[in-house]
Amino acid sequence: MASKLTTLARQKSAAQLQLMSRESTQWLMKKIAGIKNNSTVATSIRNEKSRQVDRFFRGGMYFFVYDPKLKHQLPYYDKFPLVLILERYEDGFLGLNLHYLPLKYRVAFLDKLLPFAEMENENDIRRVRVTYDILNASRSFREFKPCIKRYLNTQIKSRILQVQPNEWEVATFLPVHQFKGEKAKVIWEESLDQVRNS
Repeated sequence: MASKLTTLARQKSAAQLQLMSRESTQWLMKKIAGIKNNSTVATSIRNEKSRQVDRFFRGGMYFFVYDPKLKHQLPYYDKFPLVLILERYEDGFLGLNLHYLPLKYRVAFLDKLLPFAEMENENDIRRVRVTYDILNASRSFREFKPCIKRYLNTQIKSRILQVQPNEWEVATFLPVHQFKGEKAKVIWEESLDQVRNS
């Protein structure tokens, strides 16, 4: 998986990224039909029985619909995050929402996290066991800064859809972010500024 992610991260042309987005979208449409707005996302997740889970596990990747408690105080937020879980708490969790990075940066960042993978067997990743402290201690992981988010269980407005590790590279390319308050391009520019200045 690491070599494939590295290869994807080095695809620089917009045409290649658009092709990946089309392929990723086709994958998603097979898994979750009819994503048009937040209510159909939630409905589709409820119907995706094989992927539903009742709780999050550290090191796993998940999609869900989220409605921030203090959304009116936020400049922007993502209503349909793609989150890699770092820490769990009684009332929620801390995670990396990869949607806050532009497409090619997402997969490059995920590739950097693979040394922390816990393997099921020689070729299959079970989860990634990395902590906030590890990410914060190294400049090598500065892409985490715009992605780090705290989520409350009470504000999750759908069932939880688990993304299997062998689908992570595809999921990172899915153009399904649902940013509220600002356009994706502006958010990604701010994210890259934060990465460069950290």
